[in-house]
Amino acid sequence: MPQYYVDFYLDGNISGFYVDEIHGDAIPESAVPITIEEWQTYSTDARLYKRDGDMIRLKTPEELDEEAANQPPAPKTPEQERIEALEAENATLWYEIMLKEARISEHDTEIADLWYEIMTGGGAA
Repeated sequence: MPQYYVDFYLDGNISGFYVDEIHGDAIPESAVPITIEEWQTYSTDARLYKRDGDMIRLKTPEELDEEAANQPPAPKTPEQERIEALEAENATLWYEIMLKEARISEHDTEIADLWYEIMTGGGAA
């Protein structure tokens, strides 16, 4: 029957799993023997477990929250980068449209003022 092992980083997080039939003499000396049932449990989601002294335990919700908060942001996918570029381009276009509309409105006011002067005779000297 194969013997399973688990090894840990210095902070207690699981660093890897080993099986004597596969890894032979390459199993680190610091690795701890575990049962196949423990291997199945821990390897399903290794980030949930840590070594605490001589025992392996589930991390607390606070520990998991702290780890999640300290993770660097995930790299953006090409799709996310494209969306951001299009959103920036869209914002620039809307800004340009708003400026043009403001200029048109200003010119409309000037034209209306000129028409008023013409119609009321204010433009005649």
